[in-house]
Amino acid sequence: MEILRGFKDVLPKDIEKWHKLERIARDTLESFGFKEIRTPVLEKTSLFARGVGEDTDIVEKEMYTFLDKSEESVTLRPEGTAGVVRAFIDNHMENLPYKKYYYIGPMFRYERPQKGRLRQFNQIGVEVFGISNPSVDAEVVYMDKVMLGKLGLNNLRIEINNIGCSRCRPGYMKKLKEYFYEHKDGLCEDCKRRLEKNPLRILDCKNKNCRLIAKNAPLITQFACAECKEHYEKAKVKLKNLNIEFIENPYLVRGLDYYTKFVFEIITDELGAQGTVSAGGRYDGLVKQLGGGDIPGIGFASGCERLIELMEFEEDKLFEYYVANLESDDYAVEIAAKLIEVTQKRVYVEYEKKSLKSMMKKADKMNASFVVIIGENEKNSNTVVLKDMKNSTQNEYKLKTFLDNEVKRWV
Repeated sequence: MEILRGFKDVLPKDIEKWHKLERIARDTLESFGFKEIRTPVLEKTSLFARGVGEDTDIVEKEMYTFLDKSEESVTLRPEGTAGVVRAFIDNHMENLPYKKYYYIGPMFRYERPQKGRLRQFNQIGVEVFGISNPSVDAEVVYMDKVMLGKLGLNNLRIEINNIGCSRCRPGYMKKLKEYFYEHKDGLCEDCKRRLEKNPLRILDCKNKNCRLIAKNAPLITQFACAECKEHYEKAKVKLKNLNIEFIENPYLVRGLDYYTKFVFEIITDELGAQGTVSAGGRYDGLVKQLGGGDIPGIGFASGCERLIELMEFEEDKLFEYYVANLESDDYAVEIAAKLIEVTQKRVYVEYEKKSLKSMMKKADKMNASFVVIIGENEKNSNTVVLKDMKNSTQNEYKLKTFLDNEVKRWV
């Protein structure tokens, strides 16, 4: 039996990387006043069709959608924002004093698996509601940058753009469509389809010919309304005030229809084509579109698998203590329990009938710091033998002395 294509097991040898990533993310986001929210992985399909956009690649081609037993169409969430907005509306969270949230969890998209992109992948995301001030745009980018810095990620660049709003974008889309119709024969098949439904997405195509054609396309800056221009310019000032370096990329668009005004991506050149490690922007009309009030929003999401790949790790100890149990099960468990209580470290008790030599080899493979050797003699004399694996030293201690003095030296 093989695992499904595009899915991956996270094994014990790698789990410490995930724990570190999640710990740093939680600590960073909570230090900025964000509260965690957890939403279902399964939602009504209509949520994503209305929220993400029926004409996006995600909704058209990539969602895991099926009928449940009541014949209702449901979908495994392909992204986090729509579900958080739905929860915000359903639970009347506009009445809460805090409106900054973060989430960590799995998403699902049926797309071609490749380096840094799986069909089940995990995201760390944030959402902010009810704040239209461009200062929060800068804060979100700054917070994202701080989090990535604490994860040890370097050589990143920040790209930003103004993609307009529901008032100014239609005029731009009309001009964009006219331009790409003149060059339709040179577009790839996906972009020919996008031309009819969402020409903005052509600007983000990775096809070489499409990129060449897009270089001469009209820019949103020529059509953005005064409000969008003002908001974007103020956001840039705020970013500069926070000493955040950025590049303006007029071709930067997001793959989700709900984005408005300010958008950004944080990119690395160390992952090949899949170089975006974090991305987001403002979505001022989404809450209203999904049935809530006219409440602005902004957020970002980072792909955990890509972050893990970029993070540097020292080899971690699977277990600090390995209890070499020479047929003294009860005494071994008693020692392990006391060790855990005193040290709060990871302790592995051996129950397989092995020779001491075999146990020492196993402890070495586990990269244990210490081996606690226990047999009938130790049980009868209420002692333990402790071997320091790093220094290759070995000593016998009375149990009380061991717990009261020796162990505490290494806590």
